[in-house]
Amino acid sequence: MLFKNLVYLVFVATCLISKTDTGLQEILGCLVFLVVACILFLFIRLVMAALSTQRLIVHNPRVKPEFLGRPLLFPARLSHARRFPVVERYNYWYDYFMVGVPVGFRGRIGNLISIDNHPTLESFREKCWFTIDPARYLEPGSSDQTLEEKLHIFLKNLGENPKEFPYAYMLSVPQFLWWQKFVVTYWYLYSPARELTAMIMEVNNSFYERRNIFFRLSEDGMFVDEPPHPPSTIIASAKGVSDSVSLHSLSSASQRKYYKGYYDKEFFSSPFEKVGGYILLKTVDILKGPSLQSTLSSNDPDGQVKVTSRLASWGDPVDPLTASGWTIARFIARWTHVGVMSTPRIVKEALRIRFRGNLKYLERPEVHPGSNSRKETNVERSLEPFFREYLSQLAANCTFPLCIQYIPSRSRNFDRLTFNSPIPPASHPRPVLEIESLTPRFYTSITEHPDAKTAFARETAVRPTNSDPNSRYLSVSDSSLLDELLATSGSSIEASLNKASKPISKEQTDHDGIATAILRRIILKVRGSSRESLIDRFVFQDHGRFSPAQRRTYLISVLHYELSLRLPIESQAMVMLGFITARAMIVGGLLDAFYSLWAREGLANWVRDEAGITPVKGALAFAGWDMINNFIGHFYVNPFAWGAGL
Repeated sequence: MLFKNLVYLVFVATCLISKTDTGLQEILGCLVFLVVACILFLFIRLVMAALSTQRLIVHNPRVKPEFLGRPLLFPARLSHARRFPVVERYNYWYDYFMVGVPVGFRGRIGNLISIDNHPTLESFREKCWFTIDPARYLEPGSSDQTLEEKLHIFLKNLGENPKEFPYAYMLSVPQFLWWQKFVVTYWYLYSPARELTAMIMEVNNSFYERRNIFFRLSEDGMFVDEPPHPPSTIIASAKGVSDSVSLHSLSSASQRKYYKGYYDKEFFSSPFEKVGGYILLKTVDILKGPSLQSTLSSNDPDGQVKVTSRLASWGDPVDPLTASGWTIARFIARWTHVGVMSTPRIVKEALRIRFRGNLKYLERPEVHPGSNSRKETNVERSLEPFFREYLSQLAANCTFPLCIQYIPSRSRNFDRLTFNSPIPPASHPRPVLEIESLTPRFYTSITEHPDAKTAFARETAVRPTNSDPNSRYLSVSDSSLLDELLATSGSSIEASLNKASKPISKEQTDHDGIATAILRRIILKVRGSSRESLIDRFVFQDHGRFSPAQRRTYLISVLHYELSLRLPIESQAMVMLGFITARAMIVGGLLDAFYSLWAREGLANWVRDEAGITPVKGALAFAGWDMINNFIGHFYVNPFAWGAGL
């Protein structure tokens, strides 16, 4: 955030200094200067990555000494072909670039690639051209864990034994500078005998939703009579230690040419494909060759093949530990842009298919339990703690033994939060009620309902779309247990809220401030209701649970949401653009008043005439700063993604 503000400040200052009456030509000149500076910066990084000594540096001398495979750069080609329906058959392809890394291998190779290191712990000199950041995989955001630790936790949560898969190799699109967007990440899991036996696929869509799928593989195809290669030794240096470290790279011992696996299609991966059916994967062992070849077939429930996607090597992989600097330079100059350009290519093909009109464009459903939902907005993020506190009070007022396991929207938190009722169980264990938020949109819609029974009934109800008939906002493991909880604890809380609920009075205005009282009245007017909702009353119940600042945050977020409901499409991004425009107009008005009131003062004349900060320019500069801090990175910049709460 500080870096973005600094760059913007330099840009504005350059425009003002270059010429007082800055016009479009001067602004374009400043932009060209910034682009040239960025290109020069990238060129310097390219030289550092290609010509620096490609030696392996590990951050911990006690690193795992043995691993399967070596770090490799895979040039590839990704192709898509639709087979059904016949009226819309198509075939297109584009270049793709992925990096393969042994899971358990941690370090960096010169300034070319950083593997399984935490970027915040690396100095500027240690920054690399490509990065495999462990925080972005399996459970995005849990940056304190390594890839191997996250893999073991993921397997344990599925009821699998990590010791059954002591070796693993991951294939993914790397992070380039600050950018990363990948459709799929492959985890190849090997048995103690180093044979490929299972896989994990991290499947993503354009809304940053994700589903991590584990499935076992079966042998398919001819027997490979090729003995494993002997281990190779890699000499690495450890950070802060003078002694070298010996690492041993083992080879795969898989016995078959091809492997195949199945998994249910419970994820919305394309706007032209419904949720349902299954996916068939056919792949080779990536470490045999090494070579990349993977084919995915999307099948409907009747077995009809609809779409096939093939990812295959496009040339030999590059070993960054043995390749020359010139080879590395040519490779990254040829393939770095491929990852950045993959998203525009996908969008272009999707628009081409949509405008032909032979396939119906499907509405995005909410994810199924176990999937990672889309990124939450600031409004949704700020409202989540209030629902969490309401759940804790449901447990605290429960009159029978119960354990509530709350799973927040997986875009923000992967830890289950447990709330136990104060009544000890007569027999162990306590009954468990799992409540999982399937979308950040739930945290805004829950603020609408008048009572708990209505709220949970509507939020757990199916909201069918043309892509998934089972889409919903909230998943509950046991509806009868929830009904019992709401009939006892929920009714008790509701009674206390109704008893304490009064019209917004002068006493409340004095306690929370006049701004809070005005916001509460505005929200009621926007809703067209005379009575506050369940969560409204819970937040403003006078038990000291929430501070005045937290209550104001709640009201501002709810107002933002309510205004988005009044638009032709429910879009928080459009409301924020309206807020930014209003704030910029206020700044312009204040500057105009400043110049009018102090027209004869030297400072006002200097700011307006010498510095060139007119009311219009000041308002535009403030709007740009507001966009950087409150819009870009918080909402989808692409307006085609707006709606459905975004």
